[in-house]
Amino acid sequence: MNFISICGINVSKTTRREVVEFVAERLSKKRKFIIFTPNPEILVIASKKTEYKKVLNTADVAIPDGIGLKLADPSLKTIKGREVMTDLFDLADQRRLKIFLLGSTDKVVNWSLKVLSEKFKNVKARGDSGPWLDKNGAPVSEQDKSREIDVIKKINAFKPNMLFVAFGAPKQEIWVNKFISNPPTRRASLQVGGVMVVGGSLDYFSGKAKLPPAFVANLGLEWLWRLVREPRRAGRIFNAVVVFPLLVLLTSFSHQSQKS
Repeated sequence: MNFISICGINVSKTTRREVVEFVAERLSKKRKFIIFTPNPEILVIASKKTEYKKVLNTADVAIPDGIGLKLADPSLKTIKGREVMTDLFDLADQRRLKIFLLGSTDKVVNWSLKVLSEKFKNVKARGDSGPWLDKNGAPVSEQDKSREIDVIKKINAFKPNMLFVAFGAPKQEIWVNKFISNPPTRRASLQVGGVMVVGGSLDYFSGKAKLPPAFVANLGLEWLWRLVREPRRAGRIFNAVVVFPLLVLLTSFSHQSQKS
């Protein structure tokens, strides 16, 4: 998988098809994989947190999720993480694989499992909303610590081929890093074929959230659609639409200054 660096974060130059082929090969060879989905908002967070930046760079695939990333490299083909997620559901259906959905809420997980059973009949799927985590990916209470232990046992008993984690950034990447990325002992903490973080993708898949019209997505205005429907996301959207372009410009200027 080829990478480019955007603000110090590795981003894959790839396509949806290539991601699926990569996962299919890893599963065939029984080699674990990690898929992260860096978008402009995530890169802004990483620019302020060195440890988070290191975590993001442990991914085997870093899907360029967000049209704003083309500011850094116009040749980059952006990919929606939610579309790759359904591509992998389809792969699981073709191969009669097991998948586990972790995170979000009980209601969204249950709705998603229902949709999975209807659309991908050959998939064996289970899920759990898991523990409530803080921004550092740690359980927020003793009860949540117990839930974390219980859900890890549940996942390992099921031994899914693919685990989809929907805790939201930066929690989900940090959590995955704790139980998958850190060798050697932590690597065996989760007995899964591979893992993909999916943020709020299950909201769309389950039907909780409504997808934007195609023309909105094609114009690169999905951020505006989200702002209108979810004003509480204003801060996050500001980071993606305003702060990120400034960060790209400053990073580019800094590199040019160093060269000269």
